[in-house]
Amino acid sequence: MNEPKINILLIEDDPDHADLILDIFDTEDVNSDVILMKDGQEVIDYLQGTDYPAGTVQSDIKGDNIRHSQIDLIILDLNLPKINGMDVLKSLKGNSKCSSIPVVILSTSSDQNTISEAYRNGANGYVTKPMSYDEFVDKIKMLRLYWSDTNTLPLQV
Repeated sequence: MNEPKINILLIEDDPDHADLILDIFDTEDVNSDVILMKDGQEVIDYLQGTDYPAGTVQSDIKGDNIRHSQIDLIILDLNLPKINGMDVLKSLKGNSKCSSIPVVILSTSSDQNTISEAYRNGANGYVTKPMSYDEFVDKIKMLRLYWSDTNTLPLQV
């Protein structure tokens, strides 16, 4: 039986981290399409349905064109340009069109106050980016396994 495709919005400004995450999804045969966005303002505009003239969006899209109403999972870095990730999280969870989309924070910060704030603001998970390559790969694999194989996501209409 074919697993349903999971549509992921990856919000990561570090190109090395973004490439690594995309590579892991590819090598792990995750049945997914991934939209990569690199700053908080771009995310807010995209999820609010702002229309962009052709070629102006900085995002890299792997797979089919995905409408924001079809996003199944958001992976969000906190240290973003323009609008920081915590403000993006607040905006997502305060928007009735996006509030049910699971958001997992993927951040270098292991500060307990930051983690607590993320959960208070509606994060569904918090993963601290490890310093070593192997640990980073392992955490992304675990994240992928949980959200694409274990967890049941709501149907998007």
